[in-house]
Amino acid sequence: MKVLNFGSLNYDYVYEMEHFVLPKETISSIGYSRNFGGKGLNQSIALAKAGMDVYHAGRVGADGQDFIDYLNKYGVKTDYLLKDLNEATGHAIIQVCNGQNCIILHGGANQKIDEKQVDEVLSHFEKGDVLLLQNEISSIGYIMEKAHSIGMDIVINTAPMNDKVFTYPLDLVDIFVVNEVEAAGLVKSETDDVETIINLIKEKLADKKVVMTVGEKGAYYIENGNVIHEDALVVKAIDTTAAGDTFTGFFLASYLQDKDPARALKLATKASSITVQGKGAAQSIPSIEDLK
Repeated sequence: MKVLNFGSLNYDYVYEMEHFVLPKETISSIGYSRNFGGKGLNQSIALAKAGMDVYHAGRVGADGQDFIDYLNKYGVKTDYLLKDLNEATGHAIIQVCNGQNCIILHGGANQKIDEKQVDEVLSHFEKGDVLLLQNEISSIGYIMEKAHSIGMDIVINTAPMNDKVFTYPLDLVDIFVVNEVEAAGLVKSETDDVETIINLIKEKLADKKVVMTVGEKGAYYIENGNVIHEDALVVKAIDTTAAGDTFTGFFLASYLQDKDPARALKLATKASSITVQGKGAAQSIPSIEDLK
């Protein structure tokens, strides 16, 4: 079994703020850093740090060699990462204040993934391999259809949640990984009440496996009407960037090893609780040795 993460790569321009910028306001930051990020990259790093062999497929610009080197540093295989000399690498502008963040995303090369690239990448995978996706690249619907035709298991983190998600062949998905906002959007809940969302998941996604994180309320695994809950750990959050990506990577790595969702929830919760205590995205993700 091979794991392929077909996902985004972004330079994260992170500004530490006393408060988030308001309309018509100009303020100075109190700190700045440029980091490696993108939900795709973060989840590949998390999978690798959790001990899983993972291939990352995607697209960077002419300025993207640093990403290839960075992924290789952590053992992520970059055989299928394409450098596009005509595009800029994707990037995000991130404001961080009191442990929370707000993000402006520019897709860049992430939005230039085409069917030709997809066909080439997926020709190296087979039935029983696992595909991980997020909603930050182009051609997602085609990637899902092609992977399903091969017999790959499909896992999708529907972040960022938007109308594009409903254009994808979601019936092909095996595992959804979402937070409560994404879950509410996915099942069209009119409330953010967790119990209501869980009941709608049982009803509308009855044949799927769903992993839902709910911040301070922990995380849930829902399958065949059964629900497993894991409490959140109480920590002081410094920067929540990549916390969800850490959870996704560690959950999937653990689940693929022994198909024990309760154990996977526990491990992923611990990992993400460490991530929020550090600054930045990929660099704040712990290793499996850190958890031990």
